[in-house]
Amino acid sequence: MITTRSVLRITLLCFLVSMNACIPDLFVSEPEWVVVEAGDHEPLPKRKTGVLIEPTELSATVTFDSTCIYDVGSVDEQDWNKVIGLGFVGSKDQDLGAAPHQIDGVRVGWRWNPQRQRIDLGAYAYVEGKRTDFKIAEAKINEPTRLVIKVDYSRKLYQVLGGTPIPFTHDKKFAYKTGLYFGGSQPAPHRIRVKIVY
Repeated sequence: MITTRSVLRITLLCFLVSMNACIPDLFVSEPEWVVVEAGDHEPLPKRKTGVLIEPTELSATVTFDSTCIYDVGSVDEQDWNKVIGLGFVGSKDQDLGAAPHQIDGVRVGWRWNPQRQRIDLGAYAYVEGKRTDFKIAEAKINEPTRLVIKVDYSRKLYQVLGGTPIPFTHDKKFAYKTGLYFGGSQPAPHRIRVKIVY
């Protein structure tokens, strides 16, 4: 028997899929796992995103499984993928041609390190459209790892994974969570799975 609640859920799901919006976890069979399919840069539809007002911290426990071992060639080996982060919006002079997180944003970057046989973790931030990125830590495959981004509005500093603070200049209070993204310039060479628990 089809209930009103079932019809509403199906209608909402169809709307979200058609708008390429974030899919709520209740509609996904493995809600903690986010998947980027081979040849893509991000999950379609998007997952684990949302809007925040004046966030001071974003944290998640993340597990990179064996699908996160990849080879994109030596040219792009040092490119950062992204796992969690914030993009800030709200400036009257915001360039409409650029993604807000590539103007003012902070994310945790990740990449497979074949020499160390681990995942490199790093800061990946944009301040007024200029990117700063650097390695901070490592994670083992299949080992849950706590990732934390802090935003200090009074001192105007981002801090990723307890690493060196990154100064920012904006006064923006509205942000959106950015989700899993593969690349750099190369799309996912095969199916990539990351467990993200907020």
